[in-house]
Parts: sequence; structure tokens; C-alpha cells
Amino acid sequence: MSVAILLALALAGALLNNNISFRRASRAEFAGNLDQTLERSTDWVFSQYRPTAAGSVSTPEGRALLSNSATAHMLVDCASLSSDSRMKGLASRFVDAWKVEANVLGKMVDPAMAANAPSDRELQSLEEYQRWIMHGAAPNDVRLSPRELEDMFSPDKYRTGKATHQLFALYLYRKSSGSTPELDRVMQTIEERIAGEAALDFRVTDLYLQRIAFLLAAGRPDLVRPRWVERAFAAQQVDGGWLESWHGWTRTPYRFSFGAELPTAHATAQGMWISYMLKYRYPQWLERNYK
Repeated sequence: MSVAILLALALAGALLNNNISFRRASRAEFAGNLDQTLERSTDWVFSQYRPTAAGSVSTPEGRALLSNSATAHMLVDCASLSSDSRMKGLASRFVDAWKVEANVLGKMVDPAMAANAPSDRELQSLEEYQRWIMHGAAPNDVRLSPRELEDMFSPDKYRTGKATHQLFALYLYRKSSGSTPELDRVMQTIEERIAGEAALDFRVTDLYLQRIAFLLAAGRPDLVRPRWVERAFAAQQVDGGWLESWHGWTRTPYRFSFGAELPTAHATAQGMWISYMLKYRYPQWLERNYK
């Protein structure tokens, strides 16, 4: 019985720590932390993908930033918010690289670019959520079956990582096709579910960052609690990147990873996107939550 009580107390403490700032930073303190987080994550990106006169010098994570259309989308959006000439130049290189590919996923990086529609065989080789995302970015080029459309627009079918992927697909769909009352209602339901999961899941994993980033991207800073952002920023590594796992605990609750772990492009792009959106797109969030 005593073990069960201790476990319950530990869980209660973890949930409180995840949602309540027992000492809320001042506005100046948080703004300084935000600027530092943004600068360090930007430096990490350039340490992984460094443009040169002859082309670029890239690490595996730098190539992952470019080759993953979602992380490329995040980086290009960061650059669109910032006046940093380095970021503008890097975003331009990313857009140019995707134009050469002529892959429909490139419309996530630049919606105006010409792209080849995927074949049915190519589509069927993908996970369902990947087809949702492609349809969201290019609904006229990527057709979904009635069943897949029903799944993509279902307001209550998915949880955890499937829900965040669904929200990302709907966010892209709204950007490409425009808003409707029905779409906004579906997205609101999913956004509120994701925020509820963020309140309960205290592990600062890649999924923790993803929930915050996608809520902000969808235009819901009101659902993002200051404590979540504080914990996300505190998890940034000394080199400016973020890890996939939290003390070896991965985004899947029953899986652990052991051994040396380094920051990844996927996690870091999301952490960086959070900092850029809060700095430039939602300054009122800081004003509302910090005095």
C-alpha cells in the first residue's frame, strides 16, 4: 500500500510540476529566456546545415532538416517571421532544393511551387497520416478515398501522436483551401484534446514539443500554458538542440532508450518553431502571461 501511495504522490507531483509555475518568471526574465532559446536553436541549425559559396556543408541532422518537408516547412516559416538575413538565405536554399525535387510535398515548403502529383502506388506506400498531410498541402493533386477523408476530418477518433499529425494536416488544408465554420469546429475539438493531453503527459519528449508547436501553428496560443513552454525551453541542450526522449523515456509511454543521445532535427525544428512563433507571431501571449 505504501508503494502505491508513493507512486500516486509522485504522479501528482509530476502533473503539478507540468502545469503550474510555482515561481513565475517576470516578463523581462522570460523574454530574455525566449531570445536565448531562439538564438541557440538557430545556431544549432546553422551548425548542422551551413551554406557556403560552393554549396553547403551538412551533417546527417542538417540533411534531415532539409529532406523532411515538415521540418523544412517549420524552418521556412521561422524565416518568414524573422528579419535575420541568415535565416532568409537558408530558407531560400530550402525552397530552391524542393523546387528541383518537384515533389508534391514541396508545397509544404512553398505552396506556389509546381509539383508532380504522386501515383496511386506511391500514395499506398505511405502511412495514412502522411497521405493526410500531402492532401492538406495539395488537395487538388492528392486525392483521398472517402474513408480517408472521413478519418482526416474526424473530430474525435485520434489521440496522442496521431492527433497531432491530424491537426498538422488540417492546418495545412486550411492554409491551402481556406477556413470554413465546419473545419474550424473540427480543428477546435482536436486542439482542445491535444491541450488536454499536454496537461497530463509530463514527459518532455518530441511529442511534448510537437503539441505546443502545432497548437501555436493552428492559431491557438490561448491553449498553451506558460509552464509547458518553460519546461520545453528548459529541455534545450547546451548546443541549442532538443532530444527526442525525456531521460530515456520516448514519446511512446512503454518504450525507453538507453545510451548516449544527441539532439535531432525533428525535435529541434519544433522547439525552434515554438520560440519563433512566440517571439514574432504571438507577442501578446507573453504580455498576457508574464508581468
